Amino acid sequence: MSIGVATMSKTVLSVLMRFALAAMIALCNPMLAFADNPAGAAKGVNPAASADLDGTTRTLTVGSDIFIGDDVITGPKGQVQILFADNTKLVVGPNSALKMQDYLLRNDGSAGKFVVDMLSGTFRFATGNSAKNRYELDTPTGTIGVRGTEFDVFVDRDGVTRILHYMGTVIFKAKSEKTWTAMSQLCSLGQIDDRSAILGNSKTVTGAARDRLKVEFRYANNEAPLLRPFWFLPSYDCLHNPPNVTVTPYDTHMTSGTPTTPSAPARPCKVGFLAARVC
Repeated sequence: MSIGVATMSKTVLSVLMRFALAAMIALCNPMLAFADNPAGAAKGVNPAASADLDGTTRTLTVGSDIFIGDDVITGPKGQVQILFADNTKLVVGPNSALKMQDYLLRNDGSAGKFVVDMLSGTFRFATGNSAKNRYELDTPTGTIGVRGTEFDVFVDRDGVTRILHYMGTVIFKAKSEKTWTAMSQLCSLGQIDDRSAILGNSKTVTGAARDRLKVEFRYANNEAPLLRPFWFLPSYDCLHNPPNVTVTPYDTHMTSGTPTTPSAPARPCKVGFLAARVC
């Protein structure tokens, strides 16, 4: 009888120790505490859009989950609008490819880390409630950082990246550069190829060059495909209305490139936790 009591006591002690250890881990690492919880929700999906994780492809529909490591790929009419738990907004436009590299959510609802690879196509991005240095947007030619920002991004078939800025400050640099280029004027146009540069203000662009920008920055040209929370009110002026203030003349050294259907990105190197949900 004493042996049975002793065994039971050891079992109870073992269970209690496990609970205590789990509680300590959760307290010491708040990111791990909520690792399995949804980080956000994609508020709208237009077919065709898919997510690929470790070679398994799923068609994205309203209500679909998006995980760290997912390659999100859209077709000619595809579009995914994602709202993350910290209120970060991300749109993946038609003919585009994006990899969800990292998203760590803290107990207070802010992002401890937010990293995506914008591989090809057109994107819209707005920061949420997290510290601005937590965001990292990588492209084939460089990196974009944010300081409380709304902007659109276009990545052409050669990886050349262009940024149309609306609010706050956006910083960016080429892979070979150590210093950031900062852009804060409404409708400023930046570019990253082998170097980073501010091309000028899109309001000064006319003719065929403006038509080309309307193709690349499709949501500045027309926000109708987007849900209202993803509208940026100043964006329409950037490609439709003439400037009402003195702006920097436009630099015409933009490299060529048009939206194309991207090839499949590289396979994810790890299985991550749930990063966002389409709803």
